Amino acid sequence: MKRPGWQRFMSAIKGFVFGGVVTALIALVLVAAFRESATQNATPTAPGAATMGVEARPALTAAEEKYAHALWEVHARVKQNAVKMTFAGLAYKMGDIERKALKERVEPLIPLFSAALADAGKLQPPASASEWHSKYTEAIRLYREAAAGMAKAAIEGSEQRLINAQELSDRAATLTLIVGDNMWPGEYKPN
Repeated sequence: MKRPGWQRFMSAIKGFVFGGVVTALIALVLVAAFRESATQNATPTAPGAATMGVEARPALTAAEEKYAHALWEVHARVKQNAVKMTFAGLAYKMGDIERKALKERVEPLIPLFSAALADAGKLQPPASASEWHSKYTEAIRLYREAAAGMAKAAIEGSEQRLINAQELSDRAATLTLIVGDNMWPGEYKPN
């Protein structure tokens, strides 16, 4: 039998966690907007103009642009599925869904990440983009492992598996940000 005080405590914890997530998302949007604004306003236009601490980014070559466009199709799906996985994990940790629902939400993502990995593997990056390609395919593998780990955590009720899956997902997100910063600055779809 739950005590009314315990329910208020759990509601307060959920509210605090939700508020923290919302605050983090707002901070992320503000940082991204500031970065984008600083990049647009401080991008050097002439040789020697990098005095403001912003280095001019060379334009992608035609081959890099073609590759970036092809990888974008894969990236859009990967990003969408990574967000689904993250929200499923958050819903579970906040007590909004049970282990069975967590499993039902993340298990179908495993073959989707596998398909994205296969599609990325079919792309032929130019030599100048081979490092980006390698990092991006590693990110997809990590996302797939994270989804599998979350599904196992849901089956076993293992908190450690869930933590490990989150760490894999964080590493994958870092890799996609590195690649995205080079190929799709500001996450805009390539031309």
